[in-house]
Amino acid sequence: MKVAGVAFTVVGAGRSGIAAANLLARRGADVLLTEGREGVSRPGNLHESAAFQCGQNTPRPGDIAVLSPGIPEVSPVRGEIAQVASEVMGEVELFYRLCPATVLAITGTDGKSTTTTMLGAISEASGRPTFVGGNLGNPLTDDLDRLGEDHVVVAEVSAFQLTTCETFRPSVAIVTNISQDHLDYHGGYAPYQAAKRRIFARMGPGDTLIVNGDDPIIAGWSLPDGPRIQTFSLSDPGADGFLDGSTLMVRIEGAPVPLMDRSELRVLGIHNVANALAAALAGLAAGFSTETIREGLRTYEALPHRMETVALVDEVRWVNDSKATNVNAASAGISSMDGPVILLAGGSEKDADFSEFGALVRERAKEVVLFGATRHRLAEAIGADHVTAIVTDLQEAFDLAVVLAKAGETVLLSPACASFDQFRSYEHRGDVFRELAQAHQKGSTP
Repeated sequence: MKVAGVAFTVVGAGRSGIAAANLLARRGADVLLTEGREGVSRPGNLHESAAFQCGQNTPRPGDIAVLSPGIPEVSPVRGEIAQVASEVMGEVELFYRLCPATVLAITGTDGKSTTTTMLGAISEASGRPTFVGGNLGNPLTDDLDRLGEDHVVVAEVSAFQLTTCETFRPSVAIVTNISQDHLDYHGGYAPYQAAKRRIFARMGPGDTLIVNGDDPIIAGWSLPDGPRIQTFSLSDPGADGFLDGSTLMVRIEGAPVPLMDRSELRVLGIHNVANALAAALAGLAAGFSTETIREGLRTYEALPHRMETVALVDEVRWVNDSKATNVNAASAGISSMDGPVILLAGGSEKDADFSEFGALVRERAKEVVLFGATRHRLAEAIGADHVTAIVTDLQEAFDLAVVLAKAGETVLLSPACASFDQFRSYEHRGDVFRELAQAHQKGSTP
């Protein structure tokens, strides 16, 4: 892809927009970075040769537009940009067209960050130079200049980012699962699924697509004929990666091979066994040995905000699962718990259906403390016959949990909702919870 001397308008001055603008400017493009919000100052870390304009999202006529993932798929702004620009792409597509390295990509509703970093740990254990990034928070274009043909790129790719991908073709792709999420952004469940399927739209012979064999939605998809298709499963011994008792198994040339015991994983939850199976299959497809895969998975530690034990106070375990921003992720977290659980849940709306989640909470949670904008809808789904308290915010929920929790129990923050009613992000919410738990632990230390 030619960049030097070509005119680009990068739409959206978020982290990925600034990274894309800086990359293009470093490579000699004529770059304009725009930000739709009024009164926004020029980013201090923007390349000196890039122009900046706030208060509008319209690209210069004829420019290639690099679109922010923050602009919803249903927004009319996308159509307006397409009418003016010569071409529209996203930061991931831009990265792919310029990247010399092997790309392994992961998407899905839940588990994609864990699976991405698991696969990154496997690649690093092989000794090959590895870059792990994307939707994890470090834009892919930030590190493109240092990548060579010997690198392995392990990229988490969201549905938001995939809507602006056209030629993106990873050599190995994983779809972890599919459940309802971000319906307001995409305009429904069908377009959300269609966005996820774009990860394999260009894959062909020589590529490997790995999908969740236990997912009923994926089972209804039409998968491509070109790439090799592999499945991972917690229940099907015919899958390419499966769980046999407590042993993680993978098929190599059709024969089942023991990989490791579940107890060797340092992360909690049966859903993380599924993530490990997916990462293991991707590692095999990328050419890594079973010994390398085993080493990468054995040494892997949980990411922050994903079933992260943050404190142990008077035999009460405090677990931060703030990344569980939808009902499917929160259900996985609750289901992975042994012993009595006091669940803290609630947050901002994403038009979710809480009925099945409510049934699971009634079955698995001893008590529930609900907070945030969705607290009353969640309470209705859980039902009046369950022990449930409704408070305003996380601080009140935490304080009540301190009173309720007994030795041998777990207090689990697994919100099942986004965080934007009271926090900047799920990370901010998780950080606050961790700080509260650790302050409680410090205050309880004799």
